[in-house]
Amino acid sequence: MKRISLYKKSGMLTLVVVLGIIAVYIVQIVNASPAEQSDLDGNEEDGEIILVSLDYIKGIEEKLEKTESEFAQTEKRLEQIESYGKFIPLELEEGQLLMTGDSAEIILRGGKALAIGGEGGGLSDITSGSGADVNTDEEVPLNHLLLVSRDDGRGIKITSKKAWVLVKGPYSIE
Repeated sequence: MKRISLYKKSGMLTLVVVLGIIAVYIVQIVNASPAEQSDLDGNEEDGEIILVSLDYIKGIEEKLEKTESEFAQTEKRLEQIESYGKFIPLELEEGQLLMTGDSAEIILRGGKALAIGGEGGGLSDITSGSGADVNTDEEVPLNHLLLVSRDDGRGIKITSKKAWVLVKGPYSIE
């Protein structure tokens, strides 16, 4: 029985010593200057195992920076998409132009406006059910959903003192 107990103690002691040596080695590598670390890289002749490589750490840092940049770009694009996903209420004045981009939607809620068509046609009147376009200089009907299919200069021109419009998608006011 004493032999087993002695064997367990010496095994435990060996384990502690080995772990201590490994810990000291790791601390030396981490605290080594860049010149010393480059000396350690590839020093397999002495049988040393390289645990940390500066090149490997630099590669990870570069990948992390690239991922952070891509994430920021994706976040910005998502914000743009989310802003296009809901109607924005606008109060416009006579003579102002609401110019839209592709996939924009317009609803004239109050006031009067004329359509501005583009090279490819007018504003598609989804509400009419006939598939007809509201073409340049035609009156925009109230409470009709108008779809802009292309970014080719389509929009509306306000002809009353004030007009209230809902717009979804890319637009500018001129």
